[in-house]
Amino acid sequence: MLSITFIVIFFVIVFAINAKNFGVKSFEEYATARGSFGVVAISLAVFSTWYVGATFTAFAGYSVGYGFIGLYVLTYATLTMLSMYLVAEKTYIWGKKYHIGTQAELMDLRYKSSMVRLVVGIAGIVFTAPWLLMEWITQGVIFNYATNGLISPVVGMIIGIIVVLAYVSLGGMKSVITANIFQGAFMFFVGTGVMIYMIFKFAGGISSGMDSLVANYPETLTFPGPGWELPTPFWTSIIITSGLGGFMWPWVYNKLFASDSIRSIKQSALIAPIIGGIFYVAFQLLGNVLYMNDTARSNPEEAYMWAAGQIGPFVLALMSTVIMATSIATVSGIIQAMSTSISRDVATVIKKDISEKTAMKIARISVFIIGAICAVLATVDVGALINVALLSYQGIIMIFPVVILGLYWKRANKEGAIAGMLVGTIVSMTLTVTEPAFIADLGWSAGVYGLIITTIIMIIAGYMKPIEGHVEELWQDVEMARQHKKAVSLNATETEPVVANIGLKNE
Repeated sequence: MLSITFIVIFFVIVFAINAKNFGVKSFEEYATARGSFGVVAISLAVFSTWYVGATFTAFAGYSVGYGFIGLYVLTYATLTMLSMYLVAEKTYIWGKKYHIGTQAELMDLRYKSSMVRLVVGIAGIVFTAPWLLMEWITQGVIFNYATNGLISPVVGMIIGIIVVLAYVSLGGMKSVITANIFQGAFMFFVGTGVMIYMIFKFAGGISSGMDSLVANYPETLTFPGPGWELPTPFWTSIIITSGLGGFMWPWVYNKLFASDSIRSIKQSALIAPIIGGIFYVAFQLLGNVLYMNDTARSNPEEAYMWAAGQIGPFVLALMSTVIMATSIATVSGIIQAMSTSISRDVATVIKKDISEKTAMKIARISVFIIGAICAVLATVDVGALINVALLSYQGIIMIFPVVILGLYWKRANKEGAIAGMLVGTIVSMTLTVTEPAFIADLGWSAGVYGLIITTIIMIIAGYMKPIEGHVEELWQDVEMARQHKKAVSLNATETEPVVANIGLKNE
């Protein structure tokens, strides 16, 4: 029962540190926390949101079962953070000036199209849903394992749902990121420490563990790993789709609107992958060490929890709480992003005269509807859900060219964005479902083909009409902000990278 005690204490701390954030009145505060968080908060929020709880359960098959191939996560995570760095400037400047709260709303501003906003918003909701459900099922599994079967997975999941719905609906983005700071710090310091300790307990240390692998299981240190026969292009395509699509998830992207400056975002893009890399390397090394154990190797989904339990109840309690922190951090971000998108990107597009009070009500009601739907779907087979979650990457990546070309290419237009997203998604999903022979023969995933088609359509459409006037105005906003920043640097009188006279400073 020590594990459940630790988890309860963790929940109590989350609520305690968020008490002052409950009761937000304005929708802007619910959606963006009024851009009040600095580099440490954004770094820990991105880190804790990025690594899902299912990493330790459903996806442990890669780290425990296939060896060092699991490190592909670090490669695509680095690519994802590069995307974060690239979108930082314009996202922040336009977001501040025009009071943007979501990724889809930003695309509406850039393309001057509510249809682009609707398509991006719906795509974010639909492709995010499997991840949300998988995380809540993971929480149920952790409760069940931590209590030795006393709490069933369904009841455990419902407990997790209630906890998250409460502080997200009451506090919005401010509650989410405030909790992420604690969750991220706990994941990094306690989680990394526990995993390194477990390596020493099972293998005598990192060096001796690697020596044992080289001597007895050298295949775990080779590409692509034991028992995996997919061609090399498959891994390249997984890195491309996951890396480029990874920062397009609204629950990750929307964190940028809560930042207090461009500098905070760019510094976070450097800090988050460093702390994430240290955390994940410890996770991967432990997985490699556990491969040498027959029990762990035969059931990799439970390997980390099983190994912690073998060491003792205290370590199991810490590991259970780390996984719960990882999962809760992701779920809270997803719920906040989905509810905001339903209210701001779907409802307000369909009915434009919605008041701020009504928008807040829609967002809060959406939180509970999403939770209820997930509770009903709790019996979905986890194995099938993993495949659906991975499939979602083949869809979310279609937003990448819409965002990047929109932020960097003046000719990108709404016709190309809408046609590109729709055609690219249809191609990607069709190829994924039908699995034609060339997919297996060439090894490239369906999302790569869809991404190429989306990009081509946008480029062709871009040259079919002149640059639109509103785009020039948006670029002027950016240029004015840059000039002001340069002037401030020369005068050394201010530190804010944007200026009040173009509406970029939140009073």
